[in-house]
Amino acid sequence: MKMKVSFIIPVYKVENYLDECVQSILTQTYKNYEILLIDDGSPDDSPAKCDKWAKIDSRVRALHKQNGGLSDARNYGLKHAEGDYVIFMDGDDFWRHKDDLEKIVMKAVEYPNVSFIGFNCAYYYPNSNNFIPWVEYANELSKPVEGDRAVQILVASGTFPMSACLKLIKLEILKNNNIEFKKGQIHEDIPWFINLLETCGKCLFVNEYIYAYRQNVIGSITNSINERSFNSLLDIVKTELNKIDTRNISRKSKDALRSFLAYELSILMMEVNILPDTLRKGARVEIQSLMWLFSYKQNPKVRKVAKAYSLFGFTITEHILRIYNWYRCRRNKLEILSK
Repeated sequence: MKMKVSFIIPVYKVENYLDECVQSILTQTYKNYEILLIDDGSPDDSPAKCDKWAKIDSRVRALHKQNGGLSDARNYGLKHAEGDYVIFMDGDDFWRHKDDLEKIVMKAVEYPNVSFIGFNCAYYYPNSNNFIPWVEYANELSKPVEGDRAVQILVASGTFPMSACLKLIKLEILKNNNIEFKKGQIHEDIPWFINLLETCGKCLFVNEYIYAYRQNVIGSITNSINERSFNSLLDIVKTELNKIDTRNISRKSKDALRSFLAYELSILMMEVNILPDTLRKGARVEIQSLMWLFSYKQNPKVRKVAKAYSLFGFTITEHILRIYNWYRCRRNKLEILSK
C-alpha cells in the first residue's frame, strides 16, 4: 500500500490565498494524501472556504477550533492526522510544481529508514510574480546522515532550515518523541527543529525548490520583527542555550548549536532599534551579556560578525548589521524589479 501523507494547514485570515494553497496540493501527481485545514477561529471567510473544499474533495477535512495561535493549530492537526508522514504548510503559501510530492515520496521510498526529508523553498513576490530561491543544502546531506551530524553540516554551511514547512516527517517520530510546538511562542520552529534533529535518527535534505513562501512586501526578504517577536526570539536564545548541555548530542553538535544561537543573536543586534526607548537599553545589556557566543564560529556569518565585533565593538557592529540588512533588502528589491 502506498504511504499516506497528511498535510496540516493552519488557517487564519488567509481567505485571499487559501484556494491557491489547497489547489497546489490537489493537483499533485501523487494522490495518496489528506489535507487537514485547521480553522483557528479565523474571523474572515476562511472557515467557509475550508468547508467548501471539504465538500469538493473527500481527502480534505475541515477542522474548526477556537483561536489558539499557529503552534496550537499545528498540534491540533497532529492529533487528527492519519498519514504515515506529515507536511506542514501555511495557508497563504503554496507548492510550486505538480510532481513535487511525488519526488519527495519517492525519496522516502528509496530511504525508508530516514525519519524526515528536508526540501527547499523559494520566496515568492506576487507583485512581480518572481521567485527567489533560498540557499542550497550541502551535498553531504543528499544521502542519509545522523541528526547529530546534520546539525554540524547545516550550521557550518550557513543553512539551518528551521521552518516546519520544509520537511516530510514520519508521524510516528513526532508522536513517539512528543515533538510539538510551544503554544503562544513566536519563532516556535527553532526549538521544534532542534528537538527533531536530536531525536530523529537519520535524515536527508534535497535541493528541490518546492515550497513558495509568499512575500507580501517587495524587498522584505526577511520577516518583519516587532517587539513581541524580538522578545520571543531573545527568550528562545537564552532557553536553548541553557538546554544545550543536557541534549543527547555530541560535543561538536553542541558547539555548532551555540554558533547557530550566535547567529540568532546577531539578528537581535540588527533589530534592537525596533524596541521602545524604555526597553532598548535593557535589551542591549542582555545581548551584550551573550556576546561570548561569537567565540563559536562554525557558522560563516557568525565569523564575520565576530570579526567586526573584535575590531569595532558592540555599538558600531550593531550599526554595520543594520546597514547590511538595509542594503540586502534594497538589492533584493532591485533584483526583483529587473526581472
